[in-house]
Amino acid sequence: MKEIAEFLKGLPPATSIVALFLVIILTIFVKWESIVKFIKWIKGDSAKNKRTCGDCVLILFGIREKYEFERRQIDTNLLRLQMKFAEQKIQEVIFFLSQSFSEDIELLGSDSTNSQRITETALYCEAMKNSLLATKDEIRRSFKENGFGKFSESEYTHYVKEKTSVLITTIRSYLRQHYVETDKTIVKLHDRFKKMDEKYYQKFESWVFEIFGNARDLNKDAYTKKRDLEQKFRNDIDKFVNEGRTSKIGC
Repeated sequence: MKEIAEFLKGLPPATSIVALFLVIILTIFVKWESIVKFIKWIKGDSAKNKRTCGDCVLILFGIREKYEFERRQIDTNLLRLQMKFAEQKIQEVIFFLSQSFSEDIELLGSDSTNSQRITETALYCEAMKNSLLATKDEIRRSFKENGFGKFSESEYTHYVKEKTSVLITTIRSYLRQHYVETDKTIVKLHDRFKKMDEKYYQKFESWVFEIFGNARDLNKDAYTKKRDLEQKFRNDIDKFVNEGRTSKIGC
């Protein structure tokens, strides 16, 4: 290129212009393939920045999937927190009934051997513990339905009272099957059930009200979170659509 420039300087002005023109034409001819590739690259790079309809669909699916995932997380966390509190209350009931049974067997089994009292207490406590844990399935099912969250106060009170009756029936049924009584049994189930009805029923009911009251409060919080999440989802969609309308790059 340096030699060509020196050569053009030595020519008359008019001749050098013509010669320069011919050099440019020759250069374009020689480098034509490279020039075409460069132009195609420029166009291709520009095309990459354009959002196709397929891109739009994928973006919308991504927004929707994120929304559905976060919504499922709210429901999963709701049930987890509801059951965590319920299990804590169930442990309270287990401790209370265990203490109550120990008092009964000490009172009624004063003539029995220490070994007999220990064995019977262990048998009852194991059966009672499993019976209460069996109520978790019924409680979990009720939580999954979560219909009580929409009840009026009178409907809710009636619902919890009925649920208390169902849970106590479940406990009794389990104990009848697994607490084996013999002629030497010190504490009879009949006496335990009578005490549950006469002395402990209100206490049981208060526990159930606590369990479902906490569940209802958590349900209300979850409803608020899902409502806010839905509004965020709508805002994200509107933002995406508006960007497509105003942007020079759109599908």
